[in-house]
Amino acid sequence: MRCGGPVGCRRGRSNQGFATVPALVLLAILATLAGVTAAYVSSSATSVRFDNDRVRSRLLILAGVELAAYDLLSSAKGERAPRNSISFRLDNASVTVTSAAEATRVDLNFAPPVVFANLFQELGSSSEDATAYADRLVGWRSALKEQARDREMAVYRDAGLSYGPKGSSFSSEDELWSIPGLPAALVEKALQFVTVYSGRRQVDVFGAAPEVIAALPGVEPVQTAAFVARRESLPHTPSAVINLLGSAGGMISIYSDDNVRLNCQVVLDNGWRTSAEIVIQLEDGDEPYRVLSWREIEPNAAPAETR
Repeated sequence: MRCGGPVGCRRGRSNQGFATVPALVLLAILATLAGVTAAYVSSSATSVRFDNDRVRSRLLILAGVELAAYDLLSSAKGERAPRNSISFRLDNASVTVTSAAEATRVDLNFAPPVVFANLFQELGSSSEDATAYADRLVGWRSALKEQARDREMAVYRDAGLSYGPKGSSFSSEDELWSIPGLPAALVEKALQFVTVYSGRRQVDVFGAAPEVIAALPGVEPVQTAAFVARRESLPHTPSAVINLLGSAGGMISIYSDDNVRLNCQVVLDNGWRTSAEIVIQLEDGDEPYRVLSWREIEPNAAPAETR
């Protein structure tokens, strides 16, 4: 779908239907929003002369977040696609924003050890190593009894570390780097599938990556493959999922809530590229969303010419 006005908006393919408001009304509202965003960027450009590509990129990322939040809020919570994308042109730049519900990831603070062991195996670890890594992860987040804590502390001492397990909830996915024994390559892979912003034990299987579905208790590879192949056409009912995946230890969810991860990619016409990963919480109050996490990635291409 292409939208008129100063912003061209193309929706990516999603796993569910989208846009419950009439199409013409949605187009008009999007065009209005795009106009307001363009005016804001234009006004900012005048005030700072906009000689800095980094500043331009940050404002374009903000415009992408605003438009993605509106895009999500234009559908009722139960009707939102767990994954979606939009793209548009603005101020001599191309912006693409992909969104994925946090409930499609494994929550580091709520998932049971078996899920982490299964996930680590899916990512290439042996069964024995995966179980040990899962134990370390749970030991990091748990307030352990004295004997168990002494065992965990010994692991940290043996690794030459001056600290021990945190003993409380993960506040960031990056804390995985602090757990002894986890290979760097495994952490890099795991960060694509875990979160601290879901806030629940269950996983939305309609938007989850195959690796996450395969990590659920009791789910066999053939079940994962069959479900992934058919999920776009399945009704969003518990029975439809259970028929293919089983009960999965009670970890199956068929909907996502209000926490969403956005990946914003900005490419200026002069060749400058940058991106950001932002987690937002959609809200019903005066503010449409709240930022939970904002991480900008350093540009991976310099401008074509120095200004």
